[in-house]
Amino acid sequence: MPTRSKRSLASNDRKSPRISKQAKLKQRNGKGRATRTKETPASKQPPKEAQKVLFSKSRKIISSDEEDEDSRDEKSSDEEWSSEEETSSEDVSKDEEELSNEESTSSDEEWGARGPVKRKKTTKPIKAAKAKKTTKPRPKKASGKAKACPKDSGKDTDAIIGANLDSDSDDDIPCASAGQYLSEYEKKRLQNIQENAAFFESIDLQSAKNNLSDVSTKKSARPRGLTRRKWEHPEVPPPRPRSLRLQNKNPEGVQLPPKPEPVPLYQDMHVERAGPTYRHFFVQKHSSVRRGLTGKHKGTPFGPRKPAGPLDMAATNVKGDGKGLADSFQQELHRLAKTPIPKGEAKERLTVTQESFLKSVQSMAITEERVAKVTPERIFSVAVHPSTTKMLVCAGDKWGRLGLWDVESQEGEDGVYSYNPHSRPINCLQFSPVHHGKLYMCSYDGTMRCAEFEKNIFSEVFSTEEGTDQLVKYFDFLSEDGTTCLVGLGDGDVAVVDTRTKGTEAEHLYPAHDRTIKTVSVHPTQRHYFVTCCNDSNVYIYDLRNMKKKGSQQFVASLYQHTRSVSSAYFSPASGSRILTTCFDDRIRLFDTKVIGQPTVKPLREIRHNNQTGRWLTPLRAVWVPGRDDLFVSGSMKQPRQMELFDDKSTLLHTYTDPDYLTSICSIIAFHPTQFLLAGGNSSGRMHVFSASSFSATSKKSPGSPRVVLKKMSV
Repeated sequence: MPTRSKRSLASNDRKSPRISKQAKLKQRNGKGRATRTKETPASKQPPKEAQKVLFSKSRKIISSDEEDEDSRDEKSSDEEWSSEEETSSEDVSKDEEELSNEESTSSDEEWGARGPVKRKKTTKPIKAAKAKKTTKPRPKKASGKAKACPKDSGKDTDAIIGANLDSDSDDDIPCASAGQYLSEYEKKRLQNIQENAAFFESIDLQSAKNNLSDVSTKKSARPRGLTRRKWEHPEVPPPRPRSLRLQNKNPEGVQLPPKPEPVPLYQDMHVERAGPTYRHFFVQKHSSVRRGLTGKHKGTPFGPRKPAGPLDMAATNVKGDGKGLADSFQQELHRLAKTPIPKGEAKERLTVTQESFLKSVQSMAITEERVAKVTPERIFSVAVHPSTTKMLVCAGDKWGRLGLWDVESQEGEDGVYSYNPHSRPINCLQFSPVHHGKLYMCSYDGTMRCAEFEKNIFSEVFSTEEGTDQLVKYFDFLSEDGTTCLVGLGDGDVAVVDTRTKGTEAEHLYPAHDRTIKTVSVHPTQRHYFVTCCNDSNVYIYDLRNMKKKGSQQFVASLYQHTRSVSSAYFSPASGSRILTTCFDDRIRLFDTKVIGQPTVKPLREIRHNNQTGRWLTPLRAVWVPGRDDLFVSGSMKQPRQMELFDDKSTLLHTYTDPDYLTSICSIIAFHPTQFLLAGGNSSGRMHVFSASSFSATSKKSPGSPRVVLKKMSV
């Protein structure tokens, strides 16, 4: 029977699906010349057939009989080397028997207990004669039996498999029972772990981690002041019945014929103005009707006005058992109203030099107890009580609520008491210059009231005609005793109000601007002069003695170079020699009032300042430090959040900032009249108070005890 070569035998056996790739490879290389063996890298994955055998838990990986394992290893090596010495003249039956034996023991031969068997490089078969010459000598058998691993659990088996896969040589393979032999890779890995551990121990990483965890777990500051509660809509009084006139009836109640349609009051005309931004507006057709937009224009929200007459001064955030706290607070307000304040302290601030004043300012600081929520909504106005024995800060918000905060009190809601005297924004708050138990305020609901601490009421001082939706924007005291006020209205008029007369009507009414007035400021020494600003970029100085009740007014001077809406304009409080304006063109300007007789006055100084507060923040208003003509303060849009102190030479002298307790924009600012205390309100109803340490230390003295702090601070 003719003999067939290994190549032909392998080609015929390809059809059998049971023959593995390793068997086919040995069929091709078994008969022929011996080939050079090449070591397989340790990282190379075993064949799929071997993986199935090794990682399947259902089949036995290591034989339980150690002797059978050793004999099988010797037999497999004998067969491997004998296959290389055989010639091509062997019969086919012997080859088939050899192939069947190799198929049954392929996985054991390839992956034995001692590791992977080295494969041979595949080459073409050659003649038998050459194969005999090129065969390698048979290796000597190792003396003694190979070290066999005993039967063990699946964990030891996995360790053996992992060691087999990761090891570079057979000598470093660990045994499941011993485990003391490590590969070079494992030795290097353990060395790296020890070096890293020594490095981390040298830099004391654990203590740094503990310190960081202590900082991260630090409790946040407890919110102080008013607590968040559901929105309580104010009680709306029942609607009044329509009058006979509105029902188009005569006094007897008989229906009258329908009225003719009224002539339209507005005419769509374009008028060129001198200002660069304000060029077009509607002009009313009839001269008897005032010019400019009124409060009825679209987009202005108006709510029901509070009932006319005095209102009870009862705190709305104190109920039930807290009424005793409210009563004690009212008694404290009574005491403040009766306690006289030394007049010399306000004058001493004028004599203190700027250097000594700055030294005292630098000692002002804020703490956790100096931050509290005073009003539920956005703050529109701030005032500080002139008392030298108690820190009392007042704030008015968007919906007519008034908040009084006893800064050093811990009673109730951290000394905060809320009242509801108005239904629309309270845009101005000022204590009476003589009687410190009276707090005047004006609101967009068209009324002006006075909180009288001794009587516990909110008396009504001035009100516009109900139904006209006329806004009361701002006011200032026209007389030194605070009995007469100058009030700016939403339609551009100014009203003179005497608080001593009965009724709530104005004594005089003068047109001043075509559009709404933002602020009104009276000259401190020559009180017939006052300055007003408007959102049409005009700032005028008027003489009250020359005002007319009808027609256009002749202003004394016009402050020039404002290009956008002006938020505020104030005379300096000491002598009135300067005027401070804040404009939306990102400028804070200083004007000299010595040239009042000129028709237009150019600014003396200009400070570039970001005033773009947007829609949801109250516009910034720079204000003078009480008693000084050379210093003023303003809110800021800068980061970190701060309040700024400038001098009259446009120099930034000091910033009030704290990264922990001042984290929002304080648009409205008020300085204490005589002490080093600065209060700022943001658009969420929160107040921030910077004060000198000496104020809190001396405020614990007995009530009524006079103190002069400025001299001590200047020293």
